[in-house]
Amino acid sequence: MPRNTRITLLVLLAAVSLAGGRAGVRAQQAAAAPGPSARQLAEASAAPMSLVGDWNGRYHEDQPDRVPGQEPNDYSGLPLNDAARFYADSFDVERTTLLEHICAPYALPYIFHGPLQFRVWETHDPDTQELIAINMFLGTYQQRRTIWMDGRPHPPDYAPHTWMGFSTGVYNGDVLTVTTTHLKAGYFRRSGVPSSDRTTMVEHFVRYGTTLSHVTISTDPVYLTEPWIRSQEFVLMERGNQNWLYNCEYAMEIPGPRNRVRHFLPGQNPYLNEIGERYGIPQEGVRGGAETTYPEYLPRMQGKTTAPAKPAAPAATAARRPAAAASTANNDVQTLQVQGNVYMLVTPTGNVAVQAGEDGVLVVDTGGVGITDKLLAAVRQISKKDIRWIVNTSMSKEHTSGNEAFSKAGRTVNGNPANIIAHENAALRMAKAGVPSAAQPFSTYFEDTRDFPFNGEPVILYHNATSNTDTDTMVMFRRSDVIATGDLFNTVLYPVIDTANGGTLKGIIDGVNHVLELAVPSKDFEEGGTFIIPGRGRVCDEADLVEYRDMLAIIYDRIADLVKQKKTLAQVKAARPTMDYDGRWGSDTGPWTTDMFIDAIFREVSRAPVATAAK
Repeated sequence: MPRNTRITLLVLLAAVSLAGGRAGVRAQQAAAAPGPSARQLAEASAAPMSLVGDWNGRYHEDQPDRVPGQEPNDYSGLPLNDAARFYADSFDVERTTLLEHICAPYALPYIFHGPLQFRVWETHDPDTQELIAINMFLGTYQQRRTIWMDGRPHPPDYAPHTWMGFSTGVYNGDVLTVTTTHLKAGYFRRSGVPSSDRTTMVEHFVRYGTTLSHVTISTDPVYLTEPWIRSQEFVLMERGNQNWLYNCEYAMEIPGPRNRVRHFLPGQNPYLNEIGERYGIPQEGVRGGAETTYPEYLPRMQGKTTAPAKPAAPAATAARRPAAAASTANNDVQTLQVQGNVYMLVTPTGNVAVQAGEDGVLVVDTGGVGITDKLLAAVRQISKKDIRWIVNTSMSKEHTSGNEAFSKAGRTVNGNPANIIAHENAALRMAKAGVPSAAQPFSTYFEDTRDFPFNGEPVILYHNATSNTDTDTMVMFRRSDVIATGDLFNTVLYPVIDTANGGTLKGIIDGVNHVLELAVPSKDFEEGGTFIIPGRGRVCDEADLVEYRDMLAIIYDRIADLVKQKKTLAQVKAARPTMDYDGRWGSDTGPWTTDMFIDAIFREVSRAPVATAAK
């Protein structure tokens, strides 16, 4: 049996034993008290322990981690892989001064481990009084959490991710076990140790008297080699505390470039050895890893010194992502209402945005080869009104293969086939590529932006001079507060840089920053507000796009620095400048691989000034 599995079983056995012991005590106490019937005693014994109340952290040996926070570059006790170390080695706390980072809260994998008080209450069916949900208000960053207890399923992969994720719970005796998915990227330690948006969490809440034990088991295929198990305690607050609110203003606090992503280049973090030197801990232990978390590792520590830390070795990382992410299969089309008048159709070749209302239907992109009929059927499920407008976000066949069929299936107000609109660069390149005239966009624009009213809201088209290609358009539905980015943004792979058709990474970064300037989060701390439909992958908001922007800017800077050192392409690849992100965005196979991504950036920065890298 794996060691980590043994630990998990021991934790659960202890929790169940504790719960069973408490049930026995309650039964004895009830038996000694006169009055209740045998049925009442049975029902009271079967009812789970209530968690309702206000809880505050109980800090003892874990106080340094939970209150002031773990010191930077201390990865001890964590089953990290090399990708996580590389990410954390590069993390500069000044990154949090960027506008979009200022009010970003801790995601669920960390928030319970910091300073925290939280309130718990229950929602019951008004007729049957069955428990529907357990609700939490977390004082840190005013996070609201719902744990669904009614057996509902978790959402599909393409649904939005949130800081608290989507949680379902079940009672095992007095142990509340909660499973959470759909989490945003965050940190396992707020000093920069990353958790990815593919993290899942299992929690066990066990109450005994006025003390609540909380066990978390985090699984992250991108940054952890094993599940990470932690525990902490909370105590019931007899008196309410009004220190619940955190006033964070979404505004720049430090003058400087708005979009400059602060980070340490590989080998240039001056603080890597501080922990080992300060406490006399062998650096191997400070660097963490699953093997360092077990007692069997202690004999290996004998005689170790505080040798300087070495950057993470360019070893293969776990959980490489395949070239195609399968939110749908067998050419299925899934529909999700994003907000307002706007829907997202999820297909194997990419996403299609649909705006529907009294004026008719507007479609952003028409999908790839082989799915046109299913896409049209999905649009008809949303609205029976005429398709009036088709907007192409690029010249790519994955976004334009259904142009002719969609145009003929719709009509303008004067009875002609539906208008296909795109930037003039897209029209020119599609004509040059031999695209049939009926599938070409003849309603074009050449300026940076174009807007028109449709279905009671402004529809605004933006063209960036260069991004994935020089043909690209992103579409904002201003009243619905939704932006369709096309290939400028995706949640599946590194962005495709089509250098033959004018694409650059610098242009993609500029385009992403433009979207960040347009997007506004809701009041709930960098969550919700403007929703973003990517070219491929799940619905996102500003916080998700910030993580993507930071990743691109950091990789650009790293490769630019290597080029500045006059490294060859082979040497750049050997340095693994994308290692901390490959498990999330990289691919070794398919039409767009990590090698191709690095090739394109190398060619770009080799002939471009490196000083303006990530500004």
